[in-house]
Amino acid sequence: MVYRIGCDVGGTFTDLCLFEEETGKTFFVKTPTTTGHQATAVVEAARTALGMAGISPGELSGFAHGTTVATNAILERRGARTALLITRGFRDVLAIGRQTRAHLYDQYARKPEPLVPRELIYEIGERLGPDGAVTEALDEETVRVAVEAMLAAGIETVAISFLHSYANAAHEKRVAEIVRAMAPELKISISSDVLAEPGEFERTSTTVMNAYLMPPLKDYLERIANTLIADGVTAEPAIMQSGGGVMPIETASGVKAVHTCLSGPAAGMIGARRFAEAAGYANVVTIDMGGTSFDVGLIENGHILTRYESEIEGFPLRVPMFDIITLGAGGGSIAHVDAGGLLKVGPESAGARPGPAAYGKGGERPTVTDANVILGRLRPGREIGGGIVIDREKAARAIETHVAGPLGISVEEAAVGILQVVNAAMVRGMRRITVERGLEPRDFAVMAFGGAGPLHAVDLCAEMDVETVIVPPSPGLLCGIGLLLAPWKHDETSMISGLAETKSDSDIRMAIEILGCKVFTQSKKDGIDFKSVTFSPVLEMRYRGQGHQLPIAWTGDGLEAAVEAFHQAHHRSFGYDRRSESVEICLLRLTASAPPPSDKLPVPVITPSDDPAIARSPLWFEGAMVDVPVYDRARLALGTELTGPLIVEQQDTTLIVGAQTLLVDEHGDLIIRMQK
Repeated sequence: MVYRIGCDVGGTFTDLCLFEEETGKTFFVKTPTTTGHQATAVVEAARTALGMAGISPGELSGFAHGTTVATNAILERRGARTALLITRGFRDVLAIGRQTRAHLYDQYARKPEPLVPRELIYEIGERLGPDGAVTEALDEETVRVAVEAMLAAGIETVAISFLHSYANAAHEKRVAEIVRAMAPELKISISSDVLAEPGEFERTSTTVMNAYLMPPLKDYLERIANTLIADGVTAEPAIMQSGGGVMPIETASGVKAVHTCLSGPAAGMIGARRFAEAAGYANVVTIDMGGTSFDVGLIENGHILTRYESEIEGFPLRVPMFDIITLGAGGGSIAHVDAGGLLKVGPESAGARPGPAAYGKGGERPTVTDANVILGRLRPGREIGGGIVIDREKAARAIETHVAGPLGISVEEAAVGILQVVNAAMVRGMRRITVERGLEPRDFAVMAFGGAGPLHAVDLCAEMDVETVIVPPSPGLLCGIGLLLAPWKHDETSMISGLAETKSDSDIRMAIEILGCKVFTQSKKDGIDFKSVTFSPVLEMRYRGQGHQLPIAWTGDGLEAAVEAFHQAHHRSFGYDRRSESVEICLLRLTASAPPPSDKLPVPVITPSDDPAIARSPLWFEGAMVDVPVYDRARLALGTELTGPLIVEQQDTTLIVGAQTLLVDEHGDLIIRMQK
């Protein structure tokens, strides 16, 4: 028997899936996240799952983990005390940034304070040209002076980012040697390892962020690993990356710390793609609604949309990331009436503690979850994860005090208003990833997951004019499941810039081979069989003089085919192409991946019943409370067809179906057909 665990930490709940590969037997645990001490909930959930399965910790062969530690450290400014060594004359690169502004006409908009204050940025005498040629030799004395100043300032970690180091890493590596010799306790992050690409501001920002995250991430991951080892777990935890794929703890807490910033949502996308593929859907909009946030992703032609440039809290981040739009709209998002008498929802969240008022954990402010309780979408008295029992009276009291009373309306009207406001925000997020990119929502199905996703999916799809909604077997735990389905993954880049007409096919093949050698070294270090690794080369291309490039897959058919593919991609993206213009290659990306440990889909146990209805309950439907049947999803046989209005309950979520039809497909997915 081969047992593996996938565990995802969210802002409100920690989700864990224990999977036995041969039989497909699966055990799920959902418990409140221990805010400030995430490792506690992770370890306790693992112990609970092992107890449920009746196996010893030593029988685990894998433990994959998705974490929000990196994101929270940036949002809450709780990273390490970091210094930056920079080329002389570039001390203010973080403060100056780019001239572009996210809010062009907002006179109150302010840039975030850099993660490294100016007094902890030290200029080093050295200079390289764009081709990597040394124009000013490294002044090692300036390095030694900077190290002494850093030690006096109590620095924990240092970022090293020199001008044009992507073309020649010699100066950065020599400086790292000096720092290690003088201060072996300092953790070091160098830009030529973290991001060997042009763009001084983005490269420096990403390197600084990596350095800033290394100590807290290392402490957290080592705490989990040591506790698991003490419990008898011999499998080394693997950590989820923002762009899909897992990596060892050593890599995650070192050169790729910054790659964990979107760890949990990325796992959900992997799980969604696999279930969508099994159900026969290649084009899917994913909506993941948890307790704190609402994440929207896109799967087109079976591929998860990936981007290489993003930002967190205003800080540029240039690493491979699934293209996910995140909004502060979750089940725990707090509703309030502002000074002008307008109803607002979020982005502030009640989180795991105190949580929504209906959870009875001390929360007194109304949330989206409380509104769902008032309208019968979450049944009072129902027990959910972590021993929480839904309390309608507490939900009503919170909404009456903070929303209904101030607005002079009934509690039910206030609850309807809360859902309308939060749904409008979520629809805007779905439009951003489809309509604003020239895509027709009706060409896509919507897969709803997260603990609250199925609660809102039908209403959102009605607004978007989407015809099909898919709810996977365990939507509230899909991120944990996705971790079990994630491959090993590693990315490398090479600067082969120049006009395509001056390059040859052999130039590209040679660059790929060189990067392949780096992948071999990393795979050996990570314990991966190199024979199982597959490569996906991509050329970043643009018309000469453009400021942005497009990724074009290198198929091996030659540069001429790649240039033609670029023209076509440019036309699809911008509505025109310029075939008379020269095409420039900016860099080569090589993504390497190894197959996941298993291709089986973890699904919950189903015990079909001739009478799957477990109760009748009042539900707000078309402006009034209507008595509707409540079904236990575990009792729904494959092939079952139902017509709403109805409620479907399961361990990790609740699905609301209005005037639609529902079908249980052969994989256990719930397929809802919207009315045309």
